[in-house]
Amino acid sequence: MRLLLRFGMAALVGFLASSLVAWASYRLDPALAINSGNVRLLIRFSVPFALLLGVVATAFPKRFVGQRGGPLAAVVVGVLLAFSYTYIVTRFYLLVFIPIVVLMLSCWISSAISAMLITIMGRRFAAGVGVAALCLTAIFLTGPAYNAATHNQQLTVAVITPSGPSTAQLAAQPETLGFDTTAEIQAVTNELLEHIHALGLNGEFRVLSLSRRGRGKNSLAIVVIHGSVKEKAFLPEPDASTIAYVQESKDWTKIPSQVPTLRRGIEILPPPTDASDALATFFIPAASGISLVLEIYKKGQDQPN
Repeated sequence: MRLLLRFGMAALVGFLASSLVAWASYRLDPALAINSGNVRLLIRFSVPFALLLGVVATAFPKRFVGQRGGPLAAVVVGVLLAFSYTYIVTRFYLLVFIPIVVLMLSCWISSAISAMLITIMGRRFAAGVGVAALCLTAIFLTGPAYNAATHNQQLTVAVITPSGPSTAQLAAQPETLGFDTTAEIQAVTNELLEHIHALGLNGEFRVLSLSRRGRGKNSLAIVVIHGSVKEKAFLPEPDASTIAYVQESKDWTKIPSQVPTLRRGIEILPPPTDASDALATFFIPAASGISLVLEIYKKGQDQPN
């Protein structure tokens, strides 16, 4: 009877803690789960994990129960169980998006440690306080920890072209993304033109595409395109700074040349040989690992699919 009670308490506490951390963290920062469907999926995966916690609780060595070293043992066992279960889920169910993995670890580490604490300390007031503090910590620190680990930032990417007859037919899809109102788009466009002239780029320019993704420090990448891209290119993402990349005949010029960047960046591919209207395909990165696909093409012809 005692083992059955221990199993039930550990499984119940583990499931409730995991569900609470998942939903509350998602409400504070929706980017962690990408969409609510992933939260529901995570909670479903928490059911077998909770049962596993119950089994481990019944087999927990008696020498740790009620002893001074018990809480440390609970932490060690809980962390090992959470990492192992997260590996199994991501390995066999292909849930490998970075924010979802971070949310999994946050939910299952907190739930596993909570279940082990209840197993070791029983229904004591101190155990309840410890579980509550652990869950609150996971809820409020998951987002900042994810942002810090992935160097998440609010990246604005502007693809522009010099105004003139040779570039009059250039267009982009999507034209704008990540803005709520036309007034916000206009404000960012005006600020962008100021940055262009401050970087020493003279002349008149036209904005083909303006996108904003992520959260945190502001970062701006300005890509100046003149025509069709001939070779694959990689443009590192600015690290809380502003960089202009200007298309040359065979390469891209970085302005200014000495500016901190991240390891991820904008990938540019030349158009397929059979796509006469396409000029380039841009893959704009995000901390989540999901890239935005941007197409540059000629107006007046069929838009690329």
